[in-house]
Amino acid sequence: MDIIPSIRFLFLCFILLYDVQCQSKSNIKQLYSDVFSNYQKSIVPNSDFSSPLNITVRIFLITITRFQEVDQTLDLAAGLSASWIDEDLSWNPSSYGNAQDIVVPLTDVWTPKFLLVNSVATYEPLGGDNANFATLENTGEVAIFVSDVLSSKCTTNIYKFPFDSQTCYLRFFVLSMSSKTVTLNPASNPVQLSFFTPNSDWSLQSYKGETSIWNGYSIFICTLTIQRSPLYYTVLVCVPTILFGLLNPMVFLLPVESGERIGLSITILLSYAIFLSMVQTAIPATSNPMSLLLIIMIVTISLSGIILALTIYISLLYHRDPKTKMNFFWRYIGTRKKTSTGVQPFKNDGAGENMTTWQDVCEGLDNIVMVISYCILFIINCAYFIAVLS
Repeated sequence: MDIIPSIRFLFLCFILLYDVQCQSKSNIKQLYSDVFSNYQKSIVPNSDFSSPLNITVRIFLITITRFQEVDQTLDLAAGLSASWIDEDLSWNPSSYGNAQDIVVPLTDVWTPKFLLVNSVATYEPLGGDNANFATLENTGEVAIFVSDVLSSKCTTNIYKFPFDSQTCYLRFFVLSMSSKTVTLNPASNPVQLSFFTPNSDWSLQSYKGETSIWNGYSIFICTLTIQRSPLYYTVLVCVPTILFGLLNPMVFLLPVESGERIGLSITILLSYAIFLSMVQTAIPATSNPMSLLLIIMIVTISLSGIILALTIYISLLYHRDPKTKMNFFWRYIGTRKKTSTGVQPFKNDGAGENMTTWQDVCEGLDNIVMVISYCILFIINCAYFIAVLS
């Protein structure tokens, strides 16, 4: 029987506590009326105008839409949150049903107009027409959140294409307000990925947020480093480039009598030239430094042209008059071929000269040029992968 009064007492305390903590619609209306009765939203809410208003900012990355190498622009969706203290918007919670905070339209309070300095699409404040809301705390803290689809200028460095990474900067400042009026400060976690959705072509490698002074304005800088997914370009560009290089010296394996050497060399050269023109459309022409892959492709096509010229010259030697006298160099090339096939090397006399024919010279020259070509291709391809993967 003694437990019943205790239960009643606890239930009464719970009712009283709940009644104190909840607020009615009339409380919020009264709070709004009292707070904004003498409020001037056109005045910067700074209690001491001898020092700037401190605004804490944080950026929320939503997604990387695309990165355009040729136009050198980064498109992404992001939101910017900002908070500051406005003492004119503070109140005593106990006077209004213990209301700790209220949400009001941005048009009812003073708000900073954030602008992306290095924008390439539009030059308007974030959030557009201010169809957003602000959260007011009883302590006077005001918090806003504006989001937009941003397009910023990002200088491209494709030296290691397609294994490259790009570093882009998003620079925000408060429109028409110098650092003497407002100062931007980064939050404890200035870059948030709570709502971030990864991109299939670019992965977010690193990020940071900081503030600095630029031309008399306090700016918030978000630094993003994105890494390209190289599989597509590796299969589409790198592998064909290597295969073209490996295929080219094989023309020296064809017999000169077949008459197909020059035709195959010209076909490979033209095919590679067409392939090069297709690839260069994906690479910005103004990039500095130049793409290392493009340099390798130019070297390879130059080597292809040299192979074509050597193919024509070797065919000319093959059909040279057998009675044409050979110098020491050609006899040495011809006897190198004989040595490799088990024939005795020549001796520097008339008999050795008669034993070496122009056909022997061409076969020896084929072997030497093919080996040198493959060595050059091996060196430049190894150098490329060492440079881009280091």
